[in-house]
Parts: sequence; C-alpha cells; structure tokens
Amino acid sequence: MPHFGRINLILLLLSLCGAVIVGRLFYLQIVKGDFYKALAQGLYSTETQIIGERGEIFFKNGEPLAVNIDWSLVFASPIEVKEKEVAASELAEILSLDKDFVLGKLEKDNLYEPIKKKITNEEVQKIKEINLSGIYLGKETGRYYPQETLASQLVGFLDVNLQGQYGIEGYYNDVLQGRRNQRGQDIFLTVDYSIQFRAEKLLEQAKENLAIEGGEIIVMNPNSGEILALANFPNFNPNQYSTVSDFKIFRNGATQKIFEPGSIFKPITMAGALEEQKITPQTTYLDKGKVVIGGWTISNYDNRIHGEQTMTNVLERSINTGAVFAEEKLGHDSFSSGSPGLIFRKSILKTGNLKKDTK
Repeated sequence: MPHFGRINLILLLLSLCGAVIVGRLFYLQIVKGDFYKALAQGLYSTETQIIGERGEIFFKNGEPLAVNIDWSLVFASPIEVKEKEVAASELAEILSLDKDFVLGKLEKDNLYEPIKKKITNEEVQKIKEINLSGIYLGKETGRYYPQETLASQLVGFLDVNLQGQYGIEGYYNDVLQGRRNQRGQDIFLTVDYSIQFRAEKLLEQAKENLAIEGGEIIVMNPNSGEILALANFPNFNPNQYSTVSDFKIFRNGATQKIFEPGSIFKPITMAGALEEQKITPQTTYLDKGKVVIGGWTISNYDNRIHGEQTMTNVLERSINTGAVFAEEKLGHDSFSSGSPGLIFRKSILKTGNLKKDTK
C-alpha cells in the first residue's frame, strides 16, 4: 500500500473513533442529559450539603440509642422500564409490596420514582439477580434506633423531613442537627441502659400479671438528681413510627401527662404517723380488703384482701386500707392541716438529703 494511502487510512480510523466519542458524548449529555440529571437529583439532596450529619444519642455508658447509618433503596426510571406488568410483579414479590402500588409508580411519566427505602441486604441481592431495565439501587443516610422499643418515648424519632419529634430528638433538635457541613452534637444521657432495661421489663410483667393499661417508672439518683431510668408502657418502635395508629403513645407519660398522685402520697401519710410515733414499721393491722368512711367504700387494688400486714408491707404492696389505718392513727386534724407534708420534710432533713431553706 502506498505511503499516503496508509496515512489516509489512519486518519480515517481516527476520524471514525472521534465521531463515535462525540456521538456518545452527545447521547449522554444532550439526549439523555435530563435523565442522568434526574438520577443525580434523586440520590442527592442540596439540604444534605448544607446541613451536616446529625448528632447521635447514647446511654450513660455509651450504648447507642439513636445512630446514623447508610440505607439501601430501590428506585425506577419509568421511561426505561420494559414490560411494566412483569417488572411490577417481580418487584412486589421481592419487596413485599402491593403489585398495584409498584405498577402505579412504574407507569408515571417521569425519570425518577422511588419505590422503597431501607431495603434489606437480601432484597438488594434479589434485585441485582433479576436485573430489570430501568430499576436501580442507591444509598441514603438515615436514622436508626438499634434498641427498637427500649426507651422509645425517651428518644422520640425523626419524621420524613428529618426533624426531631418527641423525646430527646424533638427537644434537642437544634443541638443534634448539623449546620453547614458541620456535624451536630452527640448527646450522652444520664440514663443507665441496664436500669432502663430492667424498669421496662417490670412494666411488661405488670401488664401480664396485673393487666395494666399503662404505666411509668422513674429511677433517680437522690443525691445528684440524675435520671437513671424513664420507662413507659406501652411503647413503640421508632424505626416504624409511621405504623402507629394512636399518636398518644408517642407522649412520655412521666413528663407530658397529668394524673392524680394516688399511691405516691402513701409514704407521706406514713411518714407523718411515724414521726408522731403513732405507728412503727412493725405495727400490724388486719386488712379486710375495704373500709367504709363517710358512706364511701375504699377498696384495695383489684379488690384484694391481704389479711394481717405490717406498715412496711403496706408500703411495699401499696395497700389502700393500710394507708387509711395510718391516717386514722395520725388523726384527721393533723392530716388535714398539712402536717404530713411538713413532717415528711422534717424527717428528710434529718437524713441530710435536702438542704434547709434559709430564705
């Protein structure tokens, strides 16, 4: 082949390669430009660039209560999906979704349509295996509550707009939320994981044994005032808060509900009678399950009859008739004049747990 012929052939091949590259760039940037832009916008939020990573929440000794993790998600580009009926059936089966719900998303006239977020590794693998056209996998950072129902009213949750709702998430939302690429502050509670766990177990046992409808347990360090446990029943899973039908369950009964003090006043009544030496911890009485005062019948919880009991037993078992017995020994005049409260304060002062008001 002549020398100039070879040069022309090489130039022709280079021109063809250049044309292919230019054509491919034209296809990606012009023809499919809107599509890839939509994909990028679907996986990327301007807000996440401006707002830094949210701070995390921990128990006293570092056990995680609210953390940030990367979740897998599946989305579609409906205009690329072929055989939409088949694709909807396969996706619905893998993702445990209604077929009509998935098909509705695949039939939309847009370039980006999220199908399901927070999918499992097993779901990710199955979607990879079926390799459907127009179906893509992505990642997003989200909130996760590894303790699930434990301390749920205490921690609260993040809503779809990434705003804290209820509990620590809501009250300290501004502290936890990052600012312009700066991470939010982590929060370490005074709540002890082990004590919180035990307190919630006690409430579950009360549900089984006493059929309670709800309850709270607060455990406090009397010297420092630190809250060591703040348990509620019933509770919920913050990871699945959207499935809760009664929003009242989100409220922390210990801090957000109003109720009569009830049995919490028994120790004050008992302290008054003890201070006036009307009873001792070993004083006994015969519990018959109820007592009539002024025409009103006061019964024990669940109409129980305890028989002979000491004053110590009265407090341990929260016996209503026992509290009435202690009040009668103290005397109506002393009780109604407010002496139990004053006597209780006086007895506490002796222990050194309260400082006397000098004002």
